[in-house]
Parts: sequence; C-alpha cells; structure tokens
Amino acid sequence: MITWVIVGVVAAILISNLAKLMPRGRERHLHRLREQARRCGFAVEWLREAQRVNQLEGCIAYRMPLERAPLDREFSCRRDADGNWSWLNGSAATPGCMEVLAQLPAQVRGIDRQSLSVVVYWREPDDAAVLTQLVAALAPLKAEGRTG
Repeated sequence: MITWVIVGVVAAILISNLAKLMPRGRERHLHRLREQARRCGFAVEWLREAQRVNQLEGCIAYRMPLERAPLDREFSCRRDADGNWSWLNGSAATPGCMEVLAQLPAQVRGIDRQSLSVVVYWREPDDAAVLTQLVAALAPLKAEGRTG
C-alpha cells in the first residue's frame, strides 16, 4: 500500500513539472502565428535593439525578401503612440510608401524598406487574421519588383 502512495506522489511531481514545461496559451498562439508567417515568406527575428528604442519595445521583426529596389524607393518609419509616422529615411514622397503605410495593421510600430527586403517591427497580435492584413499591406512592395 505505501509503495502505491509513493508511486502516486512521484508521478504527481513528474506530471506537475512536465506541465510547467508545456507551452501556455499565448506561447502556443505565437508559435502558430510565426509558423504561418514563415509560410507567407517572412523570417521571424528577435530584436536586440528593441530594448533601446521605445517605439520598438516589445516588438518582433518580420523580414520579407523582395526584389532589389532603387535607392529612391527605400524608406524607414516608426509609429508613435498616437499612430503618426516619423521618418528615419525617405519621406511621404517616396514612391509607394504611403499606400503601404495606410494599410498596415495598428500593431506595426516600424517598417524599413531596404534594398532587398522589407522589415516590419510589430507587436504580434492575438488574432492570426491580422497577419493576412499585413501580407496584403506589403503586397504593393512585392509587386513593385515585378513591375519596376
């Protein structure tokens, strides 16, 4: 009888420790979201500089490769708490950027259109459908490589 009690206690301890190692709801959601993002062509990157840049605090970078862009089409913006964009590179006159900025989900805190890619800095949403909105917002940048 005492042997079964000891076995039960040991089993309970092992199961409780295993439960602590299992991903929780938000972690599971983020894993599924990132896998879906990879299928959409994004590389998901952790940001070291996010701790130093207030606008990017808590953000994850999603990088999408694009066709080479001319220098005059590159831009870099950060969104403030009021939803206004500030320019680090380029301007509102940069071809195609305003169309993209207007469509970006509210969770996007920054965007860098570089020569061969676009990097979006965002706070990953609770709703995976927002990823579809992000892909649609970036579609003009993907299409400009085929037409430009």
